[in-house]
Amino acid sequence: MAPPIVRLGLIGCGTVGSAFAEQLLAREPQLAGRIGARIHLARVAVRDALKSRPVPRRLVTTDAGDLAADPDIDVVVEASGAAPSPGWICAALGRGACVVTAGKQAVARTPALLERLVRRDQRLWCEGAVAAGVPVVRALRESLAGEEIHSIRGVLNGTSTYLLTRIEAGATIDAALAEARALGFAEADARADLDGSDAAAKLAILGTLAWRAPLLVDHVSVTGIDAVLPLAREGGWRLVATAIREGDRVRAIVRPERLHPGDPLASASGVLNVVEVRAALAGVLTWSGAGAGGAATASAVLGDTLSAARQALRRMRARVAA
Repeated sequence: MAPPIVRLGLIGCGTVGSAFAEQLLAREPQLAGRIGARIHLARVAVRDALKSRPVPRRLVTTDAGDLAADPDIDVVVEASGAAPSPGWICAALGRGACVVTAGKQAVARTPALLERLVRRDQRLWCEGAVAAGVPVVRALRESLAGEEIHSIRGVLNGTSTYLLTRIEAGATIDAALAEARALGFAEADARADLDGSDAAAKLAILGTLAWRAPLLVDHVSVTGIDAVLPLAREGGWRLVATAIREGDRVRAIVRPERLHPGDPLASASGVLNVVEVRAALAGVLTWSGAGAGGAATASAVLGDTLSAARQALRRMRARVAA
């Protein structure tokens, strides 16, 4: 008997989407063996249909909204980061599809999506939205689900860390930013990395999972790295995101801090992310790993895709049984 097929639609085929698509197509037999079903890339939505991409041209469309609404797509992977992406995600979820997203702003600025994280909705997955390949979202969502979390503290923006460490080494900000773009660590518009809003969105997602209540990004106090760039040659400056539970409220702050060499967060260099969670039973837990780049983020998206595909399979089997 042929294995069941999970049809997947990909929105966005840039740095992250391309790395994800390449791995999905190259490793299709191995992935099928892991979940007992074939994950079939059925459609890919992009802005420019003529641009060369690592997917068959016959799969390409420019209508992301139509892909999100397509009843034949079981799992939608949103890797575009585009402004309309919250609408695409909600549309796909609303018709019963599973969604994997790397879009931290889409989740952190949409109360309905944060509510789904509070409920641990098995149809919404967003590991790739925070710290790229570092599995801290899954840890808070699953492994620490029974814990009382006291605080979260981390260096969550790999691009800002790359810039600060390159300036420490003697580079100018313009040269460091050009390097980051050439390496795929920074977008053409890097304002979200410089002004702290990228890290704030990631902190909002982690805080929502930790304390099972929506933490909107607008409730995070944010200061970017612009003010400390002239001081960066001194060394030790990092953009630090902190969330602390204080009674019934959460205090969340993103700001540049000059870290003591013994601070675990001071080990962040290049695009490394470091996340520290303090929990009542488990104590202090620390994760570190690549926090930027297509390959690292694609790793997280691929893992989430397997989880979403398993959930889609369960829904298919339930419909057949009914």
